[in-house]
Amino acid sequence: MFKRLLLTLLIAFTSAFSFSQEMPNSVDEVISWKFSITYEDNCEALINMTVTQKDHWHIYSQVQPDGAVAYPTEFTFAPSSDYELIGKVREYGAEEHKNEGFPEKYFPGEKARFKQRIKIKNKEDFKIKLEYGFMACKTACFPPDFREVEIKCNGAGDCNSTYIEEGNNDVVEDENLTIASDNNSTLTDSTLLAALATCEGASFVDVFDPVKVRVSDPWRTDKMNYTLSVNIEIDSTFAMYAFDNAEGYKSVFTLNDDDNIASKEDYTTTINKIIGEKSMGYKYEVVIQQNITVKDTNKLSTLTGNLDLYLMGCENDFHNTESSLLAFDLNEASDNGVRTEKDSLWLIFFLSFIGGFLALLTPCVFPMIPMTVSFFTKQSKTKAQGIRKAFLYAGFIIAIYVILGVLVASLAGADALNAMATNPWVNITFFVLFIVFAISFFGAFEITLPNSWVNKADKQADRGGTVGIFFMAFTLALVSFSCTGPIVGSVLVQSAQGGISGPIVAMLGFSVALALPFGLFAAFPGWLNSLPQSGGWLNTVKVVLGFIEVALALKFLSNADLVMQWHFLEREMFLAIWIGVFLMLFIYLLGKIQFPHDSPMQKLSVGRGMFAMIILGFIIYLIPGLFGAPLKWISGFPPPISYSEAPYGFHGTAPEVSDDWPESTHAHGHGINVIRDYYEALEYAKEVDKPLLVDFTGWACVNCRKMEEFVWADENISPIMAEDFVIASLYVDDRGAIAEQYEGEKDRNGEVMETIGDKWMNMQIEKYQEVTQPMYVILDHNENNISGKANYQTHGNADAFKAWLEKGKTAFGGAKDATLIVPEFEIAK
Repeated sequence: MFKRLLLTLLIAFTSAFSFSQEMPNSVDEVISWKFSITYEDNCEALINMTVTQKDHWHIYSQVQPDGAVAYPTEFTFAPSSDYELIGKVREYGAEEHKNEGFPEKYFPGEKARFKQRIKIKNKEDFKIKLEYGFMACKTACFPPDFREVEIKCNGAGDCNSTYIEEGNNDVVEDENLTIASDNNSTLTDSTLLAALATCEGASFVDVFDPVKVRVSDPWRTDKMNYTLSVNIEIDSTFAMYAFDNAEGYKSVFTLNDDDNIASKEDYTTTINKIIGEKSMGYKYEVVIQQNITVKDTNKLSTLTGNLDLYLMGCENDFHNTESSLLAFDLNEASDNGVRTEKDSLWLIFFLSFIGGFLALLTPCVFPMIPMTVSFFTKQSKTKAQGIRKAFLYAGFIIAIYVILGVLVASLAGADALNAMATNPWVNITFFVLFIVFAISFFGAFEITLPNSWVNKADKQADRGGTVGIFFMAFTLALVSFSCTGPIVGSVLVQSAQGGISGPIVAMLGFSVALALPFGLFAAFPGWLNSLPQSGGWLNTVKVVLGFIEVALALKFLSNADLVMQWHFLEREMFLAIWIGVFLMLFIYLLGKIQFPHDSPMQKLSVGRGMFAMIILGFIIYLIPGLFGAPLKWISGFPPPISYSEAPYGFHGTAPEVSDDWPESTHAHGHGINVIRDYYEALEYAKEVDKPLLVDFTGWACVNCRKMEEFVWADENISPIMAEDFVIASLYVDDRGAIAEQYEGEKDRNGEVMETIGDKWMNMQIEKYQEVTQPMYVILDHNENNISGKANYQTHGNADAFKAWLEKGKTAFGGAKDATLIVPEFEIAK
C-alpha cells in the first residue's frame, strides 16, 4: 500500500507539472461531495455519499485491479456506540479501463455514488464522523486528498416508521453495482447468470424498490392513432426476465381490450442492455411502446393494461406479488406533431413549373407552339379531333418528363439524392456543369443531342396516329434539349432535397408548364394572334438565364466550401461575386454589352427597362450584406453570417461559452448554445434537467439556414431555445474524421462509418426514418420523442415552431410527473 501511494504521488505531481496549463486551481473546482441519510424501518439507515465530477475529471473505485497505480477511494467510519456498520460501503458506476498500460477502475460519468448501511442504536440525535480519501484525475492528477466530515443523524426513537429526509431520495440510473470487497466481485454482463451470480454480499433486502414503473401520458401521432409508453427502471442488482424469454420465467405486458380500439400493433421494447447469450433478460431500463388505432375520437376513454414482472437476483428469482395495473388516459394525450410534407412537394412543383415556363420562352421551344398547333388543327377533320390530338401531344410531353423524374428517383434513391445534395465533390461537379450551361446560354456554343437520335424520332413521328403523336412529343424533347437541358438539370438537382418524390414532382411541374400552351392554343386558336413574334427578345431570355445559372453555380461551390470548411468562399466573397454578376446583368439589360446572337438594340423597351430597375434594386439590397446585414430575403443562399471574415460585425465580439458546458459546445448567436455531439448533449440535458432538442442539420442545407435566420432568431423563439432546452446540432454532412470513441462503428448497411457526418446521418435514418434536413425532435432523458418531428416545411414559421417547442416543454414536464408505480416482489415459486 505504501509503495502504491509513493508511485501515485510521483505520477500526480509529475502530471500536474506537465499539464499545469489545464489544471484547475483546486480539486474542489472539478470534484464536489454531498452527504445525506435515508432512514428506514428497523432502526436502519443508508448514508449516501454522492460525488459530482465535472469536465471529465474522475475519482477511483475503492478496489483497484492488480497492477493498478491509481489511489483508491477509501472511507473510515469512527467507531461509536451510537451506530453499527452493516456490511461494507457499496459503490455504483465504476468501470475498469487501461491507462498507459496500467489497469485502473474509476467512475467515468458525471456522478459517483457510495452507500453505507448502518444500524442506529442511540435514541438521541448524534453525529457520525467519517474520514475519506480520494484522488482526482483527467489527463493530469491531483495528489490524493484526505478529509473529514461530520454527518448529522437522527436518533432511533421507537423505530416504528419509515421516513426519508427531504432531498435525499437519490435515484440510481444506468450503473453497475460493485460490492467493495477483497475479491473485487463485480456484476458483469457476459451472460444473465454471470451478471447476477457473483454479487457476493448483496441480498434482496438491500434493495427497497427493485423496479420503478412510470406510465407517461399517451401521444397522439395523428387523428386516430396513439402511442402508449411505459418506462421500467431496474435496480442494478437485478435483471428482468425478457418478455419473449423462451426458457423459464418471462415477464408479460398486456393491453386490455376496449370497445373503442380498432386495432393494436404488437408492442415494441427499447432496451438499454440485453443480458444473456439468448437474450433472456434486460438490465437497467426497458421502454415499452404500444401503437393503437381508435374507432371514434369522440369516445376516448382510459385504457388499462397489466404488467407482470419476473426478476433474477443474486440468490433467487422474484415475482411481483400482484399484477401492476397501468392506466392510459387518451383524453390527456399530447399531440405528437407529425404532419405530412405536402407543402414541400407543392413548393417543388411550383418552382419547377416556373422553370418549365422559362423553358417555354427559349428560342428552341417558343417558335414551335404556333407551328405544332397549326399542324394539328389543319390535319384534323374536325375541330374536336384537333383539340384531342393537341391535348394528347401535351400529355405525352408530360409523360416523357415524368418518366425521366421516376428514373432519377429510382436509380438514385432518397439516400443517394441527399448524399448528392451534400457531397462536396458532387457540388463542385454541379458548379462546373452550371458554368457550362451558362456559357451555352451566353451563345458560346450549343448543347445538342446526336443528330441520329433526332432523325430517328422524327421518322417515327411521320407514322401518324397515337404512336406518331408520341414521337412528335419525343422529338420536341430532343430538339429543344439545347435550351431545356440546362433547366431540367437545374430543376432535378434543386429537387434532390425533396426526398425520393422530389424529382418526380419536379418533372411533373416542369412538363405541365411546357405542355399546357400546346393544348390551350389548340382549343383556342385565336389566342395565337396575341403571342409576340419570335425575335431577338428570345435570345435575351437565354442570356438572362445564363446569368442566373452563374449565380446558382456559385451556391454549389459554396456548399462544397462549407462542408469541407475551406473558408475560401466566405459570406463577404460570395456576396461580392453575386453583386458583380447581377451588375453585369444590369449593364446587359441596358444594352451596354452584347453577346453572340443578340440583335442590335435600337432603343430600350419598357419591359427591359423595368426588369433592369428590379435588378438594380436587388444589387442595392445585397450591398449591406457585405457589412453584416442578415439579408433575410435570400436567407440560405449565401453562407451563414457565422461563416464570414467578421461574423460578429466589425466592432462586435464573439459570444463566450461558460466552462459549465461540454467541450463540443458552440455559441450559435442570439444567446443560443449548441452542442455538436449527441451523447454529450444528452448527458448535459440530464445534468441540468432540461429536454433535449436534436437538430439534424447540414453545412450545405439551405432550409437549415432559413430556419436559423428566420425562426431561431425570432425574439419569441430564441429565449425559449436558450433557456428551456439543451440543443444538439448534428451536421450530417460533416466530413471531419469520426471521433475516437466512435471508431469502428458500422452503419445500418454494415459499413464502417468514417466521418462524424456519417454517424449522425445514420442515426437520423435508423431512429427517425428521415433523410432530409433540417429535422428536429425533442427527447426526454430516456430518449423518447415527446413532441414528434418538425422541419422547415411543417414548422417553418415562428408561430408553428413556438407551438411545437411549448408542446415539447409540456410533454417533458408530464414525463417527469408520470404516474409512478412501485411493485412489491416475493421469491418466485
